[in-house]
Amino acid sequence: MSEHVVSRDLHTTVTVDHTDGLRQIPDVSYNRNRTIHIRFSRDDEGYTLQAWGSAFPQDGGGGYRGKLNVKATTIDAGIGDLRSIWQEQVIEHHERNEGRKRFPFVEEWDLSRPADRGRLDRIGLTLARAGYTMFQLLFQDGDSGLKEIGDRLVQALRDDEQVITMESDDLFAPWAVLYVPPDDTASPWDSDPTWSMEGFWGYQHLVEHTFSRVPGFDSRVMVARDRVVVGLNIDDGVDEEHPPTPFIAPLHAFFTERTDVTVRREKHQLASALQDPKFDDHIMYFGCHAEVSGGESGRSYLMLGDGEKIYSSEIIAWLSGAHLPTKPFVFVSACQGGQMASLFYQAFGHHLLHYGARCLVGPQVDLPRAFALEYTTRLFTAFLQPGTKLGDIMRTLTREFADRYQNPLGLIFSMYRGIDIHLWRTEQQ
Repeated sequence: MSEHVVSRDLHTTVTVDHTDGLRQIPDVSYNRNRTIHIRFSRDDEGYTLQAWGSAFPQDGGGGYRGKLNVKATTIDAGIGDLRSIWQEQVIEHHERNEGRKRFPFVEEWDLSRPADRGRLDRIGLTLARAGYTMFQLLFQDGDSGLKEIGDRLVQALRDDEQVITMESDDLFAPWAVLYVPPDDTASPWDSDPTWSMEGFWGYQHLVEHTFSRVPGFDSRVMVARDRVVVGLNIDDGVDEEHPPTPFIAPLHAFFTERTDVTVRREKHQLASALQDPKFDDHIMYFGCHAEVSGGESGRSYLMLGDGEKIYSSEIIAWLSGAHLPTKPFVFVSACQGGQMASLFYQAFGHHLLHYGARCLVGPQVDLPRAFALEYTTRLFTAFLQPGTKLGDIMRTLTREFADRYQNPLGLIFSMYRGIDIHLWRTEQQ
């Protein structure tokens, strides 16, 4: 019989810089130390891992390095399986209610009513098993060096909250949904299994994906005179898709009330903006249609309100070696295209980050619009307060949605290079 352990207040360390609620950053330590940094380097057969940080102390025995026995193709298949399980168990989860098929996680974001309680417990064990399987695939099948990395990683994850960077230019796992049992006496694969939200990386820890070093990276999004500029790249027709759900219109109103908004509904407007030396977005938001490979062309594309396909080759051409001067924070909330699987990242996210974007956030599975609106407005309400770091916001929201609203969807967002990014008034310098 499965058991869902109710989440309690978690111990917090100064390293993580998180208190009861969000707070502004009072010092000039723009980037906190990572307690865990693991690099995946790909060769012809698979991956070699290197690890460092306070969870991997130097003891005179040399650096931590290990080799995976599992081939890269097996890893890629495992990542696909993990995403499919979340898609099926959460997004596509349906129930019969008075003769009608109901999709609770698509139709609503607050699932805390008495009639809804127990659902997260029922699906949570499957999600925990899937996340633990991916962890085992990545960290428990290799040489002696890998075994040491895996053992130290498990101990660190159980001992305290960690600040985690996973680095790779080739492997893009949904790190937030990886799972490690919070103690060594419980396993989701036991005959009498238990699981807990604290076992998911994105609930317990701060975790990001990053890439080969970017010289001169700065986590501060510089804002002059509190003038935050948001570029909304949208398709208003998203709201009319079945089931009709207000999303783009209220999001437009939300940003208009709080920021200077530039709306782009047509392909030529996005092309013009990306080629403009005076590009001034601090935040680029994509709320539109997309396709992750497939379709008639077999290629990934985005579509704004004019219905014209936007291919990655065009993004490259528009940027043409230049860098986005404001180094914006990019948030992707596009149907299917918002899935930050490797195909989409390679097609679009990679180029935006390579040409100057400071951080990119997007979901690993289809993003329900009801949840997307609530999550997005809460995230940006906090982020628009100068000094509040994105990683802390995302983890707080993950915990709040799971604990208060019985909704695990906060875990589906992946963060690419952005734990510490925050708005910074230029006059503060």
